[in-house]
Amino acid sequence: MKNLLIKSAIASSVVLSLATLTRPVMASSFTVSIENAGVQNAQLSNLVNAHVQTFDGQTQGYTTTGFQSNDGTTNVGSYKNTLIQNADQYGGAGGTGKYFDVNANISGQTLSTLNLTTAQSYFGLWWSAGDANNVLTFLSQGKVVETITTADVVSYIGKLANKASYYGNPNSPTQNTGEPYAFINFYDVAGTFDQVQFTNIGGTGFESDNHTVATGYKSIIGDVVTKAVPESSSLLGVFVIGFVGAASVLTRRVNKKSVLQLS
Repeated sequence: MKNLLIKSAIASSVVLSLATLTRPVMASSFTVSIENAGVQNAQLSNLVNAHVQTFDGQTQGYTTTGFQSNDGTTNVGSYKNTLIQNADQYGGAGGTGKYFDVNANISGQTLSTLNLTTAQSYFGLWWSAGDANNVLTFLSQGKVVETITTADVVSYIGKLANKASYYGNPNSPTQNTGEPYAFINFYDVAGTFDQVQFTNIGGTGFESDNHTVATGYKSIIGDVVTKAVPESSSLLGVFVIGFVGAASVLTRRVNKKSVLQLS
């Protein structure tokens, strides 16, 4: 029995190690949701220490140096490699002012960055003229904590019964009716981030406005597109599998286990 116990423990350790090393990286610390069609601002009453960048006070055009993002006397952070556009059919909340864009056809750049002065747990933006080439990457102290492609949002909106309500610029419904417009919420439920990267990987534009950050939030609101799956839960599942395997060998029982794998 002692030898059997040792062999079982070794076998379980090997299985556990292999499972840990080879399992796919599916954990997500972010929950993503979209607001009702036509909404172009974050629901500030649900946020803690929120700050909004409207871009209306910025100079039109592209600059590598970017600009400081201030809310009154608060230094929220700094933008780098920025392209600011005047409101048109593709962007500009409310149909006026300016908006943020990532468009290599205009600037020659595919990446813009927001470096935050204080770590945040919420980010929201009015995502206008959306397409599947738009990607958001969240980092903490230089390490990527989440990468989200808005292709998921395009797919989600396409399945809604009222999907037509999201298509076309809500400030002028007859403009650009082939692309969706929605306010998207990004909740980091397992930590914080201090940098946001905006990437447009195709020959289109990544238009957005009303960038909103907050150190906290009261609840997750909106229609959920992607639900967070913490890493710890996945790792715990691997340990449970290893333990059950060892117990089965020792007791010579065959217990069928149903393991739900979240993605």
